[in-house]
Amino acid sequence: MASGPSIESVMTSYPYSIAIDDHISSAKTMLAQFKIRHLPVKEGDKLVGVITARDIERAENCGIDTSIGSDILVRKLHSKDVYVVAPDELLVNVLNHMADHYIGSVLIARNGKLAGIFTFTDACRYCVGLLTGAKRD
Repeated sequence: MASGPSIESVMTSYPYSIAIDDHISSAKTMLAQFKIRHLPVKEGDKLVGVITARDIERAENCGIDTSIGSDILVRKLHSKDVYVVAPDELLVNVLNHMADHYIGSVLIARNGKLAGIFTFTDACRYCVGLLTGAKRD
């Protein structure tokens, strides 16, 4: 039986999020302003996906206008496949699922509401902390 820390102990609490009907330029601005790569997407209080810097870069490479004033909404570009777990889910289970399914981010929900996010970068930082004995920021 697996044991160890829960995802809650290593997640980033209260992450920024964006509404599904916001303009993609708002997502692009938030990602740059807050120096993040993943932004949970909500429709009301419901988690419906994630928009990433890579999603936006791919769209731009295909000629989609993501600048301020464009009419492209987050709805059009966000990833609909989202991995959501409860805060008490074991970190080892989350990491295994991320690796097995090539997932870059996990949303953590408490009672159906966004409580945190855990990304591939967070996993790397956690591993560095384990290897060096350093405390995670």
